[in-house]
Amino acid sequence: MKVYDCRQCPKKTMIRCIDHSPCLPEEKAEIWRAFAAGQDTEAIRQFLQERCILRQEDEERALRERLRSEFVEDLGSDLLEELSSEFAGEPGPPAQEAISEDASAVEGPPGPRRPAPRHVTRPLTIGQADVMPRRPTATAPLQELPEVEEQPEPAEALPCSLVVVSTGHRISLPVEGELVLGRIDLDLGFTPDVDLTSDIQGVQSISRRHAKIAAFRGRHLIEDLGSTNGTAVNGRPLNPGQRVPLQPGDHITLGLCELAYSQTPRWVGIYRGRSYRAFFLVTFSGNRYYLPPKPEIILGRSDPEEGVTVDIDLSKEDRLVMRTSRRHARVIEEGGLHLVEDLGSTHGSRLNGAFLEVGKLVPLHPGDHLCLGSCILYYDFETQVEQKEVTV
Repeated sequence: MKVYDCRQCPKKTMIRCIDHSPCLPEEKAEIWRAFAAGQDTEAIRQFLQERCILRQEDEERALRERLRSEFVEDLGSDLLEELSSEFAGEPGPPAQEAISEDASAVEGPPGPRRPAPRHVTRPLTIGQADVMPRRPTATAPLQELPEVEEQPEPAEALPCSLVVVSTGHRISLPVEGELVLGRIDLDLGFTPDVDLTSDIQGVQSISRRHAKIAAFRGRHLIEDLGSTNGTAVNGRPLNPGQRVPLQPGDHITLGLCELAYSQTPRWVGIYRGRSYRAFFLVTFSGNRYYLPPKPEIILGRSDPEEGVTVDIDLSKEDRLVMRTSRRHARVIEEGGLHLVEDLGSTHGSRLNGAFLEVGKLVPLHPGDHLCLGSCILYYDFETQVEQKEVTV
């Protein structure tokens, strides 16, 4: 996939990219002034390249073309077999006499030309197969032909997720979009959508951008992104760039990290009658932060000098929260569910790889990954039995 350089983009494209970034209006104006004055930094360029609209358009275009070609190829072979069986043995149309190029030399006025037969084609739509009714024969009256029933739309796939076998770390997968699996690199300032640092326990067998999950209508494909130690599905290694569809029960290996792909349990009422509480786990350090029983919970960094205090203070994560704002995000409880919103942070908040709109509440589900700047938090529940095994 082509990598675009922000400095080489046209002015209109740069304005679109900055306008689509999850920043406040005054922050967008500062970013544009920095580029206009040639004072842009590597951090600003990386921030824009992570959500480059040209790259997103290229990926969407490539996905549409691939799905369209696969669909047309499958549909074309089926129609060819059907038409071959129907027209086998039928006499062809009578041959027409060839018209000489110098027909104007023939005596007498030329006769009227017949217009060439017009062939009309219908456009094909992805996900909807055109149904061609069978051609009636002389021995089969029209009234005996069965009516063609409209094919129902395929049912949506049940939600699925990945689970790290060794730690039980659940990764909720989107219905549409993409999710990059890898590890955080603080020196390079790189943050994937899902960080597996604490799952490999210091053994760097996972690359920064190791693999990608692509979702289309709830169905998922996995692709190796040129990782050092490779990706395998059910023991079969993947070539870099190769996409393989996933089925419930598949086992995926990223380096030395093993994950299982399965349907997500229905969480509604799963803890009914049992003592439980929700928590955020920092995927880089493994530190766990329990959500206090409050109607509103502020996530960020406390700053005593500025008089800022938050409910979940991530200050002890040190370098990991350099891009986390003091009052970064807010979590509220409503109807037994937790909802999260971004509070206008400088570097934005991402939920499962998608940026949150400022001030818009989005529900949290077990397995969701919330990225505050460069700090990734894994959201989940634990029961009273599990709490006894955890040192707070």
